[in-house]
Amino acid sequence: MDLLPEPLTGQITLVVVPRRAIRPLLGLAARLAQHAPLRVLDGGNCFNAYLVALALRQRTQDVNSALERIHVARAFTCYQVLTLLEETPATPTATLVLDLLATFRDEAVSLTERRRLLERCLERLRYLATAEPLLVSASPDGGPPMSSARGRRQPQPRDELLARLEKAADRVWRFGPPPPTVQLRLF
Repeated sequence: MDLLPEPLTGQITLVVVPRRAIRPLLGLAARLAQHAPLRVLDGGNCFNAYLVALALRQRTQDVNSALERIHVARAFTCYQVLTLLEETPATPTATLVLDLLATFRDEAVSLTERRRLLERCLERLRYLATAEPLLVSASPDGGPPMSSARGRRQPQPRDELLARLEKAADRVWRFGPPPPTVQLRLF
């Protein structure tokens, strides 16, 4: 079953999904790569070619050709994410940006700098979306909210960054974690 819509040219489609529930995105990658080239920009190091190959095997006999149509580039810092987006040409190739905000959780980079970098990334995503189908994923996973000096709970900066990303998106899809497996009682 396909849970996610095809990304549309001219729109930023955002999927908010916990990292441990990334499988639908990998299934979408398989669906898109089945017939056309696909570009994957991985910000959270979560692209799993094995799971994509399994999904492809359910759809086609020509798994190798479909896998060859997938081009993956990874970024490991928020600076690299921006560089990756800036160096990506706007072409009609479908693009998946996986876990965009993962690298923005680096507390070694000031919140002001992370905001600035995200704004530049959003500008580039808007530009790329004009020429290609574009889907961006972000994970809401994170730790508990930080406390201020006065003891009040404050939202994590990544929640603020996720809110900015959601505001920039044309369509937002939210998925929760997969339900836990429950053993049924016989008596």
